[in-house]
Amino acid sequence: MASKKEILSKIKILISTQFDDPKSAFDFFDKNKDGSLNKKEIKKLLKSAKVSGLMRSIVATKIIQGLDKNKGKKVEWAEFETIVKDLMKSKKVKES
Repeated sequence: MASKKEILSKIKILISTQFDDPKSAFDFFDKNKDGSLNKKEIKKLLKSAKVSGLMRSIVATKIIQGLDKNKGKKVEWAEFETIVKDLMKSKKVKES
């Protein structure tokens, strides 16, 4: 089972190699353009980050639980931005 650190590393690699910036990644996965990521959209982000299919639903739920401050069962840009800023500042991650 992948650790939290491994999953965050995969998300960082996805964002830093496939998008100009975190907002571009967020907008890309916000398919319904409502300004937030629902569980389905987060699972697609995780799939693109090569997170195991068995883990995606669990991780998506944990992301929502951890970031959703207004309890709307979605992650808004401001909520996503706080975690991604810290993630992108962390040590450079090698793509595996």
